[in-house]
Amino acid sequence: MEIAKDTNMLLFRFRSYGKNNFIESHKQILEDKKYVWMLKLGKRTSTEKLRNILDEGGWVVLRAPKSEGSKSFVARYVAFSEEEPEDMGYPDYYQEIIDDDESEYFEGNAISQWFKLDLITEIDEATAEELVMAKSEKKVNEVIGSTRTAVMFVRNTKEIEITEV
Repeated sequence: MEIAKDTNMLLFRFRSYGKNNFIESHKQILEDKKYVWMLKLGKRTSTEKLRNILDEGGWVVLRAPKSEGSKSFVARYVAFSEEEPEDMGYPDYYQEIIDDDESEYFEGNAISQWFKLDLITEIDEATAEELVMAKSEKKVNEVIGSTRTAVMFVRNTKEIEITEV
C-alpha cells in the first residue's frame, strides 16, 4: 500500500500516559478488534478539514516526543467523532483521563475528538524528513521543535510505502 505524493495529512504529537505506552496500547487493541479509537484532547480541529483529510485517505502522522525517541508513525482513520465511542474500543487508561477533568491533559475547556484507526505502523526517519507543513512548505522537522502546536496539517513530498502489519 502507498500514500501518494502530496497527500494532505494530519500530524498529531502524542505522549504516553503514565506507564502506558501510547503506540503499544493502541496497537494491542487494533490487533484484537481490527480498529482502535484514539482520543485527541484540546482545541477543536475543524470537522471540515478532518473530512477533507478523510477524503484523501484519512492519513495521520503520529509523532512521539523526544523522550520517546521522536519516532514517527503513520495511521489511518476511517471515522471521527466528538462523542465517546460506545464500543469501548480504546485503551483502558483513557477512562482515567476522561474521568479526571482536573488532569493536565485537560487545558481549560478541552474538546475531545475521537479517531477510529484501522492501521498504525512506524515510518523511518528518511520518510519523516520528507513531510512539510501544508501551507508554508517548511519541513516538519524544522518546525516541530519550536512550536507547542499538537495538531498540524502536513503533506508528504514523496510517495510513502506502507507495509501493513
